Amino acid sequence: MPFSQGAILGDIQTSKTTLKIDGTVSQVSAASTITKATAAEKAQLNKLQGKAGLSTLAKYINKHLNHRSGAAISYSGVEKTGYGDCWGLSDWTAKILKKNGYNVRVVQGANKYSSRHRWTQVKVDGKWITFEPSLVTKKYGSKPYTSTCAKMSKVVVTYNSK
Repeated sequence: MPFSQGAILGDIQTSKTTLKIDGTVSQVSAASTITKATAAEKAQLNKLQGKAGLSTLAKYINKHLNHRSGAAISYSGVEKTGYGDCWGLSDWTAKILKKNGYNVRVVQGANKYSSRHRWTQVKVDGKWITFEPSLVTKKYGSKPYTSTCAKMSKVVVTYNSK
């Protein structure tokens, strides 16, 4: 489609769009750049417990979600597109963990790229541990969920299991 005909803004926001020199636009949908989860994989998200559950969640995020600057900032946006920025991935992660009975909080801190980077902390065996959904993604090299790239400055929201 020639760009002069106009692409719908919603199409651009939910697709990877490239404007070519000849004025044409090519689009790759989000589904083609991430793997769609099967029903069995989605069902695993309802059975998370302890640190093993966190490992399962990290593997799911790595396979089915990815980080993208300017992408969704909420649970529903990440569910719809498969992409989120650190705010969206943290919101999605916190809500999945809450549904599984974890105490979880979204925290914020500064790193060299942002003064408002967000990630989650999960209470397991009485201790708060880091769960960094952005760094788990392929974009950031599939790091362990306990990795972090910022120093916490505040707790944004806490979800208690009870």
